[in-house]
Order: sequence, then structure tokens, then C-alpha cells
Amino acid sequence: MESVNTSTATSTAIKTTRTVYPQIYAYVTPNYPDNEGWIKIGYTEQRDVEKRIRQQTQTAGIRYDKLWSGPAKFTNSNTWFKDKELHSYLRKFKDIKQRPGSEWFYYDGYPEQAQTDFEEFRRKDWSQAAKSQEYTLRAEQEDAVQKTLTYIAGNPKNREFLWNAKPRFGKTLTAYDLALRLQARNVLIVTNRPAIANSWFDDFATFIAWRNDAPWLFISTTDSLKDRPVLTHKQFINHPYKPDGQLAGHMAFISLQDLKGSIHFGGPHGKLEWVKQLEWDLLIIDEAHEGVDTFIADIALNNITRNFTLHLSGTPFRAIASGNFSADQIYNWSYADEQAAKEAWQKSHDEYNPYEGLPRLNMFSYQMSQMITDEVNKGAEIDGTNIDYAFDLNEFFATNDSGKFQHEAEVVKWLDTLTRNEKYPFSTPELRAELKHTFWLLNRVASAKALEKLLKNHPVFENYEVIIAAGDGRSDKDDPAVTERSLDRVRAAIAKNDRTITLSVGQLTTGVTVPEWTAVMMLSNVKSASLYMQAAFRAQNPWSYEINGESQRKHNAYVFDFAPERTLIIYDEFANNLLTTTAAGGGTTSDREENIRKLLNFFPVIAEDDSGKMIELDVNQVLTIPK
Repeated sequence: MESVNTSTATSTAIKTTRTVYPQIYAYVTPNYPDNEGWIKIGYTEQRDVEKRIRQQTQTAGIRYDKLWSGPAKFTNSNTWFKDKELHSYLRKFKDIKQRPGSEWFYYDGYPEQAQTDFEEFRRKDWSQAAKSQEYTLRAEQEDAVQKTLTYIAGNPKNREFLWNAKPRFGKTLTAYDLALRLQARNVLIVTNRPAIANSWFDDFATFIAWRNDAPWLFISTTDSLKDRPVLTHKQFINHPYKPDGQLAGHMAFISLQDLKGSIHFGGPHGKLEWVKQLEWDLLIIDEAHEGVDTFIADIALNNITRNFTLHLSGTPFRAIASGNFSADQIYNWSYADEQAAKEAWQKSHDEYNPYEGLPRLNMFSYQMSQMITDEVNKGAEIDGTNIDYAFDLNEFFATNDSGKFQHEAEVVKWLDTLTRNEKYPFSTPELRAELKHTFWLLNRVASAKALEKLLKNHPVFENYEVIIAAGDGRSDKDDPAVTERSLDRVRAAIAKNDRTITLSVGQLTTGVTVPEWTAVMMLSNVKSASLYMQAAFRAQNPWSYEINGESQRKHNAYVFDFAPERTLIIYDEFANNLLTTTAAGGGTTSDREENIRKLLNFFPVIAEDDSGKMIELDVNQVLTIPK
């Protein structure tokens, strides 16, 4: 019989499949110092795992020790997986460091944990709990929850409520507590500021995820959470169970931008159909003062089927002025309430004061015309109208086609005055030591770039690292990715430099925390009380640090303004327009005076008198500013 050529038979045969053996394996290289503490976790479809490992190590003559191997298949399932899915799980759910561009993971002397993590991944153990931490709501947080529950019980039809609560109130944890007490299974969080997703997930992972009475898994695809242990909706549907086997509900976080882009909510893209199909027990609209009162946003939000809506905002001027919420639909917690609680606690409690770390705000208002040359004091004609630069900061910092300030000599004079005249904030080494990291707001990107150049060439400000937080001034302004990059650059600069100045054009003014900022410089014509106060509160975040072994805590925070008329108009609005009784010009004169008097106790305004002396204003001086 004629022998058969094996290679020819193989090449001419028709065979559409071959047997594969998908496996995950792990090994270490004990004699290679660079890999100490690191474990290679790879994938192969060969039957012989040892052969695959030798292919990787023999060429370089590296000794290896195989730790374990196992099938790349989910437990009690016919679904197989690849190494990239496991690697993502290790990074996001187990917080294991991966060497960039490789399959090496750092287990720091605990190699057995790698196999435990692998087996938990096979069981789809999507544990989102960072640590188990109990919580007790503060009195005002408990009041917010109770008032909301009381309203829900008595109002079966009008199902909306507003928490008018200043930044640092603790809205995320308090909102989670409300959801628990409502026994809501499906909760949707929508915001115009997707960068705050981390705050929502941090509180969920720490206080909520581990609880037996919390039925949720956290679902989101926002870029801010791409490296966190959150699930996509597809992952949730494939395995909708908590680690204890309990059938899970949705805790979904979606940006308003993403929602508006869906064809199901008025946009062009075929996505988020599941959001449309679900009936949500609770819709939470966070940062409700931003971007939610437009026609397009209304279409998107009105297409969400829900039983109850909770609006969260620290500065809901428009919502209150519109009359959309009655007094019994609003819970108020103001800056003055916070500072009064701080003061009262010090007098009546022995235990730690939970408000102690919240600094007091102080407003300093200066006449720009007193800081610069006579030429600018005369004002200038813009569109045929004579204006005083003291009240038009945008014009004062305007640039020409070459990118330089139109009034560069006057801007330089202003910088010099800031650093030489002792009534101004950067005038002495002692004052500069108090204001190491500050936040400056401008109107245009070109102005920020021009000011950066002057600061870097100034004999005092050259000692500060300057960061510009701005995109192109148009399309990038509200881009969450751009904002996140700006925040990362600010934090990196503060970590490396003793003194920094952040020049912002619309970025980082709300929903972000930079504890080191101690002052905000208002250098634009912003007239919105909401935008103004959101920016001002960036300086009020708690901050503790050490100097020469002694602990220091931020006690005061500052707002420096250079348009006195605008300053006090906004101050009046802040004191009165967040209360239904005095919003939009309502209430009596005595009501408005009392609100301002209360605020002045905790938020003093220091301004120049006719002789240029800095004095603390009283309620009558605030109210007599021309409007």
C-alpha cells in the first residue's frame, strides 16, 4: 500500500475547528529582582500551560515557579472569558497595580491572594465595597430625610422635592440614606457635572455597598469612573446579583450630556434604551442649578419614568425664584446655618465638633480704580458707552489680536499694587504665606494666557506655579474629560510646589474639591449669584496639614473682589434669594435686613470707605449700594 504524505493530507483536508483549552495561569520569577512582588497572570489556549510559560522564559534563561492555573470559564456557566476581562477586574475591583503594557500584577508578597482573586472573578463576585464603615447622619441631614419622607407621605401626586443645601452638606450619603428608607430598588442619578461621579461612588463603596439592606449594584459608563469597580449595564444584566447572592437593583449614574444624546431622550444616538424602559423608584438630579432648566434637558428628564424626584443644589436661585417649589417642598441648609451650628456646638458639646473643619468665609472688596493709573480711571468707550474699568473687569483684562492685554501697563500696575500696598492680599511675606494656593477667575482664555505670562515675569508671582484651567473657551468648557484633566494638573502642581495660582475660565468652579485653595480672586464680570457663590465655596473646603511637626487647620477662607457694586448685589441675593419668603424681591425690608445681618455674623464683608481705609460693613451699608 502506498504511503500517504501526512503534510499533504493535512493541508488538503477540510476541517473547520480545532480544540482549544482556554486557561489562566500565574507564575513568578524568583531570581529576577525587577519582578520581586510581581506575578505574571496570562492566558493561553494550549493544553500544556507549562509549555506556554517556558516559551516566555527559556529564551532569556529565566527561572520560573508556576503558582497555579485554571479554566478561563465562569463558575456554573458556559461562558468563557479572556485575560483582559480578568485584568480589568483586578485593577478596578481589587485595586491591584498592573505594570503598564504587560500582564504583570503587584501582589507585594501575598501570591496566594492572586488565586483567590481569580476564583472570585470566576464566581462573578462584583463586590463594590471598599470598606465597611457605619454612619450616623448629622442632625441637619436627618432633618432633610425626615422632611422629605413626610412630604412624600402627604403628597401622592406632586412628587418632587428640593434640598437647598450648601456644599459640604453631605448630600450623597444623605440621599443614599433616603433611598434606603424609601426601599427604592432602582435609583437613577443624573447630573450635568459627571466629574462628581467619584464622590457618589466613594460614598457608595464605603457606606452602602456592604449593607444587607442595600439592594444595589453601581452602574455607570462615565469616563470619571473608568478605573473604578463599577459595572456596565450589560455586565449587570449578565449577572444581576450582589456577592451574597441577593438579586440586585440598579444604582445608576448617568451624565445629563449622555442622556440628551440618546434617541430615547431627544438625541441622535441609539443608546440607553434600558434607562427608558425601566420604571425608576427615585430620580436624583445632582447639581440641579446647572444645565437642567433648558428645553433640551426638559425633554430628556421628562422622558424618565419615575415615582419621585429629588433635586440637589447648593445654589438653586432659579428654582426658588421660579416658584416651582413651595416652602414645604424645600429643605434649606445654608452657609449661615452651618456656621451657626459650628458656633453652637463649641458652647454645648464636649465631643468632637463635626463642623470644626469648615472654615469661615471672608469677603474683601476693592476699588480697582484706586489700584491703577489715572488713564484707566477715566474709563473708556466700548460700543459708544463710557464705562469705568472698576466695574468692568472683563474689559480691564481684555486682550488684543496679538494676545497681549490691551491695557498691559495698567494690569502690571495692578499686580504691583497687589504685592506692595499692605491692604492688599499679596503685599507682605506673611500674607503670601497665608495664601499659598489660590483660585483666580477670568472671562476669556486669551486673558488667562496673557496673565500667566505677566505672573511668570513678575518679581513676586514668579515664585508661584501657574496652572490654566481652560479648554478652548467654547466647546471644551463643559467637557468632563477636559475638566478632569485640569483638576489632575492642579493637584499635581500643588503636590510639587509650595505656591500655586490656578487661572480658571469656567472650569473647576463647582463640584470639585481642592482643599489647599484658601482664596478665590474674582476677576470677571460674573453676575450670576449661583456661579459666583459656587466659585467662592471652592475656598471653603476643609484642609489640615503639618508645619514643623505641628498640626494646622484652615480656619478662614477668602474671596477677593474688585467690583464693589457687584459684590454687594450678589451678597444681598445670597442672603435673601435662597429663601422662599424673600426670593425675587419678596418679603419686607426688615426680613431682608435680618437675613443679611445673620449672614454678616459668619461671612463679613470688608471694603474700602471714601478715604480708602478697609472697614467691615454693616447691614445698612450692604443695602445702600446702588442697584
